[in-house]
Amino acid sequence: MSVTRHNHYVPQWYQEGFFEPGRSSLAYVDMTPERQVLPDGRVITQNGAWNDTPTSKAFFHKDLYSTFFGTSVNDEIERQLFGDIDGRGSKAVRAFSGTDVREWHKHFQTLFEYLDIQKIRTPKGLDWLKSQYPKLSQNELMYEMQGIRMMHCTIWVGGVREIVSAESSDVKFIISDHPITIYNHAVSPKDKLSAYPFDPGIALRASQTIFPFNRDQCLILSNLEYAQDPNTSPLEKRTFARNYRRSMTRIDAFIRTRKLTAQEVAQVNFVLKSRAKRFIGAGRKEWLYPEKIVSQEWGDLQKTFLPPRDELFHFGGEMFVKYESGDVHYQDEFGRTEKPREFLIKKPPEKPVRPGDVCGCGSGNSFKACCQSKPEALRPLWSEPSIRERNLMLQNASRRFLSSTGRRIGFKSAAN
Repeated sequence: MSVTRHNHYVPQWYQEGFFEPGRSSLAYVDMTPERQVLPDGRVITQNGAWNDTPTSKAFFHKDLYSTFFGTSVNDEIERQLFGDIDGRGSKAVRAFSGTDVREWHKHFQTLFEYLDIQKIRTPKGLDWLKSQYPKLSQNELMYEMQGIRMMHCTIWVGGVREIVSAESSDVKFIISDHPITIYNHAVSPKDKLSAYPFDPGIALRASQTIFPFNRDQCLILSNLEYAQDPNTSPLEKRTFARNYRRSMTRIDAFIRTRKLTAQEVAQVNFVLKSRAKRFIGAGRKEWLYPEKIVSQEWGDLQKTFLPPRDELFHFGGEMFVKYESGDVHYQDEFGRTEKPREFLIKKPPEKPVRPGDVCGCGSGNSFKACCQSKPEALRPLWSEPSIRERNLMLQNASRRFLSSTGRRIGFKSAAN
């Protein structure tokens, strides 16, 4: 059996969803084309745009998933892991491109499994993983990639799910070499938090996940707190931002009412292109240059990605499930299975903290020596007691208990 070494990190079946009717190829752009130095010292830039690229020539990289054992090259990850994932993922994407709720029920979990592995399997995703573990070999990198699968699924499922349409627009959605794209209106592509290969964390309140299903439909996932209040702190973590946990949700809750204008589709494309590493494709070449018609600042694109407020009733609220055994499962709108303890809710400072003030994170240090130099997104929560503060609460409670017990014992001894 021949070994597959040209690995498509954006599957060919997915690329086909962006073809123009009657065509079987994409307009394709290399945003950083190769440069060649001639013998006379002149530098020429290779061609960076093609108007007729078949899927076999687009979005692939040699040995991206190959593993090596001595001189042997193994392609089991490409054939078996991604062969299975792409087979099931293609059915899930097509199911949610349609309106058959029975198909949604059948493929709901698979859709989010596919989104998660698609986020990490691209060159940008793997470069991010390498940045976390710089010393990993290629074989170890492939092992780690499989180990963190499904990391984001619970947070995505617990948010607001919307599918927007470009069917009425003359401009259609484009495809990038990093299709799972994160937009946070407070983190522009020039910000340190999104310097390559990083994206804003999906657990940040204003972070929204964008994934075009095809040329006419795009999935947008938003955190509930942000959808309910767009003025909330964009770089603060959403409530109960936990990975790899079980949660319940309404499988049929998808907002599908918005039809975007050509300008709005171009704004989505602008974000997709801004977060790509190198390659983008589309049904038409002119759609690959959204920056020519998008004049808004990064933060001003916020409105295009917000779900309609009058459709948010589908999401949130408390859930009670009773099983045949008589057990009852409780879950609040953030996926917590217990109601928050009132004594563990801390009110953040109302006024800006000065450098010499005690830091709001509860470390006991001054703000200047603690959180001042950290980006807001990397600070501990200021709305919950820190470990130090919880230990002090326990210590004080123990002291009060022992003190009151001692008084009672002393009173009885005196009476005797």
